[in-house]
Amino acid sequence: MKRKSCLIGNCDTCTLRAQAVLCDLEGEDLEEFQHIKRSLDYESRQTVFYEGNLCLGLYLLCAGKVKLTRSSARGQRQIVRIAEGGDLIEKHVFRNEALHEVTCETLEPCHICFIDKRAYLELIRRNSELAIRLIQLLSSELGIRMDQRDLFAFRSGRERLAALLLELGARFGQKAGKGTLIGINLKREELADMAGVAVETAIRLLSAFCKEGLISLDWRSITLVSRDRLARIAKL
Repeated sequence: MKRKSCLIGNCDTCTLRAQAVLCDLEGEDLEEFQHIKRSLDYESRQTVFYEGNLCLGLYLLCAGKVKLTRSSARGQRQIVRIAEGGDLIEKHVFRNEALHEVTCETLEPCHICFIDKRAYLELIRRNSELAIRLIQLLSSELGIRMDQRDLFAFRSGRERLAALLLELGARFGQKAGKGTLIGINLKREELADMAGVAVETAIRLLSAFCKEGLISLDWRSITLVSRDRLARIAKL
């Protein structure tokens, strides 16, 4: 795997520090954080870590986008989340002997900070405010997981795909005329994985949405034309 030192090496000038929580530090704490991190640069479609391997530290995504996938007993893979700049890629890593619950693969060139877990725990012990913010971050993750479980348990494939397109539009959307261009290129297989439907079903539903005037398609690019109608389909 080709990796090199990250171009974003100075946390002092990083605009995502407050959003990231993990590195929102000042003074001596920030200086120590910069000593215990290792910054790396990944190219598109490279694997950062594999599901089932031991977690030796924390992975903070400084720039770019990654997809997180899990495998089934049959060897099938499903995308469970797309992370972007400022995200802590996994939030369960503070457990003893934690294993990676997902495989992390870059979707575009990424800057990632690897932080030694033991050294970071020592930093938390001296900074009670940071500890509280991390507790809040971990608590919010539980709510997100429950919402995702409800999405798959109580909605049809058509409803799930509509909800997914709206989520991607809200997170990565760019103004495009009267619509919203989803600013991330995903293969049809990846969209199908995220919506929990077969690839053929995803292609058929996307074609139907296009014919209904809800979206427009241009190769991998998707533009949301009528978010209100998509929201009604998704029952949001």
